[in-house]
Amino acid sequence: MRLKNNTAWLLVGLLIIASCIATVKVYLYWKNTHFSCAGELTLHRKDNVANVTMQYVFNGDTGAVMLRGEVISNNTRVEQVSQNVFFDFQRKGNDYFLISKSVTDSTGSPTDLPLLKRTFPLFYLEPDAKFFLNIKQLTGSSWLFTTSRSPSLLCSSK
Repeated sequence: MRLKNNTAWLLVGLLIIASCIATVKVYLYWKNTHFSCAGELTLHRKDNVANVTMQYVFNGDTGAVMLRGEVISNNTRVEQVSQNVFFDFQRKGNDYFLISKSVTDSTGSPTDLPLLKRTFPLFYLEPDAKFFLNIKQLTGSSWLFTTSRSPSLLCSSK
């Protein structure tokens, strides 16, 4: 009789431990696919310099990024940037594979697409463009976004 009692308590204990482990795993997965943050980016490409604020929102397997700022071409011409990119993504560890689904310009004026194409990756400009990010959480409210093994954006929530 005593052996049955010990076995029952052992099974209850193992069930509680397994439930705790499963809960922690689900929470960590959810936390890495549900967050939002913003950061400042200065991007130099050829004769163009982009100064933009990027706000990312990750929500399960979809997300959005809003770009607001300007591109300065040849130190004279300024083009306003106001892109909204909606995307799907898959995550494996810290690697995020994004595919743009919809891209809209919210300036209300025609955008010089060739200038933006010379400055930004196509992911931010066209639907169905692929993009890779490595995202490492630094603190409870900040993430380091890396592209091509180079840090590209320090993204923080407010």
